[in-house]
Amino acid sequence: MKAYIILAHKNPAQVYRLIQKLDDGKSVFFVHIDKRNADEQFKNLSFLQNKVRFVKRTKTDWGTYGLVIATLNALKEIKKSDEHFKHIILLSGQDYPIKSNSFIDDFFKHSQHSLFIEYFKIPNHEKWKPRGGLYRVDRYYLGNRLYQKYSAKMLNFLLVYISRLKRKLPKNLVPFAGSQWWILDMYAVNYILGFIDKNPGYILFHRHTFAADEIFFQTILLNAQDEQLQKNISTDNKRFLSWEDTTNAHPDVLTKKHITALRNSQALFARKFDAEIDNEIFDLIDDYCLK
Repeated sequence: MKAYIILAHKNPAQVYRLIQKLDDGKSVFFVHIDKRNADEQFKNLSFLQNKVRFVKRTKTDWGTYGLVIATLNALKEIKKSDEHFKHIILLSGQDYPIKSNSFIDDFFKHSQHSLFIEYFKIPNHEKWKPRGGLYRVDRYYLGNRLYQKYSAKMLNFLLVYISRLKRKLPKNLVPFAGSQWWILDMYAVNYILGFIDKNPGYILFHRHTFAADEIFFQTILLNAQDEQLQKNISTDNKRFLSWEDTTNAHPDVLTKKHITALRNSQALFARKFDAEIDNEIFDLIDDYCLK
C-alpha cells in the first residue's frame, strides 16, 4: 500500500482529479487543507469517502514553519493508522503523476532505494545565494508580514553583538537542504517521528527558519547514524519541474508546451500545474504519459 500526503490550498477540482488519477484501490490519501480555506471549499473530496483522510489543519504560508507542521501532522496520522504502507509520497495539490500507477508500483518494486529525497549540504553556493543558504540556519525568520520582517531584521542585527541570541542547530547537526517534496518508507517515517519526540529543541529551532520545509527532513535523515536509512536514500526525488528563471522563488507553471518534456522525463510526478492557467495539460498527460 501507498500513502499519499497532499498539501492543498487552492483549486479543489484539481485536487479531486489528482486523487482520482492516483487511486489504484491500494492507496490512502492524507489530505491537509490550509486553515485559511473555508471548510466547504473542499467538500467535493468527501465524495471520495474512506480513500481520503483529512489531517489536522494549520496555516501553510509560503516560507513558514506551517508547512512542516502540516507534514508532521500527516505523518503522525499515517503512523496512528497502523496500516502497512510501503511508501509515503508527499505531494502538493498542484502536482500530477506523469507515470501510470502500475509503472509507479513497478518502479518501487525494482528500485534499490526506498527513500527519494533531494539533498545537499549547506552552504552550497551553486544552489543558493547569498551565503550558500547559511542564512536559513544562522538568521532568524519570523514571517512574511512587514512587521515580522522588521522584527527579524532587528533581531539579526542584535545577534551579532549578543552571543546568547545566536542560532545553532541542536546536537551539532550538519545542515542539509533540498526540495520539500519527497518519497519515504515507513522505517524513515518512524525514525523522523522518534527523533522529534526525543529532541523537541529541534522543532523549536525551526520555528524561526526560513523555508524550514526544505531543511527539516533532510537534516534529520542525512545526520542519522543508521545504516539502513543511509543505504536506502536516493537524492533523486523523482519530480519534474521547470524553473527557467532561477531568480523567481517559484517554479514555472507547467502548460501544454511542456508535454514533450513531461513525456520524456524519468520522473514519476511533476509540478506545478494550475487548472486556471491551463486545464488542457491534464488531458494531454492522461493521453500521452499515463497510457
